[in-house]
Amino acid sequence: MNLTVTGKKRGNRAYLFSIQPFKGANTELLLKVVIGVLAYVSVFAIMLAAVSPKRYDLKVGDIATESIRAPRDVENKIATQRRIEQAKQSVAPIYRLNQDVKVETVEEVNRIFEEIRIVRGLANQRLKEWKEKQGATLPQQQPPGGEAAQEAQVQQDNEASQSKGTGQKDIYDAAKGEIDYQQVFDRQFLEQLKGRISVELSNDELLACITADEAEISQLQERLIEILISLLDLKIKEDNLLEAKNTLRNEVLTLPISSDLRLVGTTIGLTLLKPNMVYDHEATEAERQKAAQNVEKVIYKKGQYIVQDGQPVTEEQIAMLKELGLLKDELFDVPLVVGLGLLILVLEIAGMLYIHYFEKELADQPHMFILISLVVCLTLGVSYGMSVVNQYLMPVAMSALLLTVLIKPRIAFFVNVLLAVLVGIMTRGQLGVVVAGLLGGMTGIFIAHRSQQRNGLFLAGLGASAASMLSIAGYELIVSGSWWAALRSSLWGGGSGVLAAVLAVGTLPIWENVFGIITPIRMIELSNPNHPLLKRLLREAPGTYHHSIIVANLAENAAQAVGANGLLARVGAYYHDVGKLNRPYYFRENQLTSENPHDKLNPTLSTNIITSHTRDGVKLAQKYRIPKVIQDFILQHHGTTPVIYFYHKAKNNNKDVRLDDFRYTGPKPQSPETAIVMLADTVEAAVRTLPDPTPGKIEGLIRKLIKERLEDGQLDECHLTLKDLDSIATAFKDVLCGIFHERVEYPDVDLKEERDEDDDGGH
Repeated sequence: MNLTVTGKKRGNRAYLFSIQPFKGANTELLLKVVIGVLAYVSVFAIMLAAVSPKRYDLKVGDIATESIRAPRDVENKIATQRRIEQAKQSVAPIYRLNQDVKVETVEEVNRIFEEIRIVRGLANQRLKEWKEKQGATLPQQQPPGGEAAQEAQVQQDNEASQSKGTGQKDIYDAAKGEIDYQQVFDRQFLEQLKGRISVELSNDELLACITADEAEISQLQERLIEILISLLDLKIKEDNLLEAKNTLRNEVLTLPISSDLRLVGTTIGLTLLKPNMVYDHEATEAERQKAAQNVEKVIYKKGQYIVQDGQPVTEEQIAMLKELGLLKDELFDVPLVVGLGLLILVLEIAGMLYIHYFEKELADQPHMFILISLVVCLTLGVSYGMSVVNQYLMPVAMSALLLTVLIKPRIAFFVNVLLAVLVGIMTRGQLGVVVAGLLGGMTGIFIAHRSQQRNGLFLAGLGASAASMLSIAGYELIVSGSWWAALRSSLWGGGSGVLAAVLAVGTLPIWENVFGIITPIRMIELSNPNHPLLKRLLREAPGTYHHSIIVANLAENAAQAVGANGLLARVGAYYHDVGKLNRPYYFRENQLTSENPHDKLNPTLSTNIITSHTRDGVKLAQKYRIPKVIQDFILQHHGTTPVIYFYHKAKNNNKDVRLDDFRYTGPKPQSPETAIVMLADTVEAAVRTLPDPTPGKIEGLIRKLIKERLEDGQLDECHLTLKDLDSIATAFKDVLCGIFHERVEYPDVDLKEERDEDDDGGH
């Protein structure tokens, strides 16, 4: 059979949350982002309220009215910093030996004494000039400056005498008591001489250098170098420089030279002596930082008392309370807020990725994101409220039960895992709560998945209670080892499952009505023959009721054959013709006599009466609060098919009539289930007219009718494949062959006569 189906898949739309105005990929993505942001903010607000500790109005020196424990590990930063400073101070300064200091010092001593010798030569020249002016004569002698003096004299007037003898008397000795040096060396001249020496000398020290014997000058130079080298070999630091200078002073004062020259040596030595052990700032800081890093932080563990009742509050305690966000003047605990925000963000991203990759049919239904978000927020809110009573009383399984019934078990399972993590965070990492939430929720999912009555949710809640009790008892025995604690905690866990079931059953109708979701439980209730609308259909249109029952059997069998929702197809078939209740006798199956009211009507009016039963059915369904998804069966089960009988009747009277004027208003079936009900309705009515309904004739008629619907375009939008249509045809044949099976002709027997004969034979 050559069948072709085209069209696109369309999911069921929510009742109040139908997103009709939003079309286009960008708008849908924006809507999902908005839903995600709102869900994030809601969950974050609930979790922040749950994990935020009590705040206190305290300042340094206040007397605490209650003891305050640390809600998490916190560092006493002031005490830690104190330890760090102590560790740094314990590190001795690091010095390094500067070998260049010794070399530079020796060079500096030699340079200074060379300068002294130049000054001596200049002074000797000045003395000679003075004597020439005075007409006096002095014994010939060597100038005190030697070769250096010769260089100075050449620079002045190129007339200085050059002699290099030893053992002769200096200027002072030659003219002792006879020369007035105040007249020879005036203040200006002395200042000029002092300017030629690197070391700052007094006038007396300068005169001592000028008048001293060369041998003493040389001896002072040699001994001063020896003293400086010996002191520098001892490695002088900044803090023992004064001691080294005292030693130098004492050493110089013991030299066998004139006292004035000793003062000169002391001045030069003290000026040049400096530390050769240089403070290594970088190395010292590196060691201090290393010591600081090795300092163990002062940590107050979770649960440890920070402030004791009746004790004054210290600065360190205030700092820790501020760090924990426990003070009223603080906006919030930054690490707590950031950490909580990151965890919730990761969980939400994980949930969205799971839906995107593994539940693609839900990804195109934004109202389902809203439903899941609301269920999660409600569960968290109730759990937060119950945690005040006892942490094991939190009804985590409520979301598992609701989402299993409203959507599907896999979504419920994944959300249950996420909620278990969130309640674990809410209780500050209580593993027992996480285990109870996981195991209780999973057990509830397994039981609720097979429940088709509302009391099945109570059974699922009891199963969740049992799982929670056992898991909590086991955990408490491991942690505390107390039988009484395990029993007490497990009873609270049992109450959580019961509470979850009560909340799930109590709120289920709200979810169904607000989001237009028809759950298996709701469908079982709608399929009850005692439903007011079905009872009315049975009383007022028995033929239509019987027809609907057969169509329901056909639709359910075919839906199961192609993997569609068989229960939904059955319930939809029960209600697909309820619109005939407005005019039941205008439909053939309800006409008890051969009289047909359409014989008195023109074809157009008859067509209007027949086609109006879809619109009338929707109005009745709304009146009886039948879910939107069932109303779709009423409106779509004829699609836009024509009423052929009245079209032909009209065409016999007027050849200009148009086929489109005799069609149903539609729309065409939008889901596999509504399309199956359309085909089942067509097949059941047609097979009823077969004079000799053999299996071959039934199958041939079924495939012919399906092909006609296909070629008319009625199956373009229902997402059925060719293979599906073949399976549907086979399923229809199996059911109809069972209904219209060949019956054995029973012989005509008079039972009374037969009994009488048996009685006579017995006597």
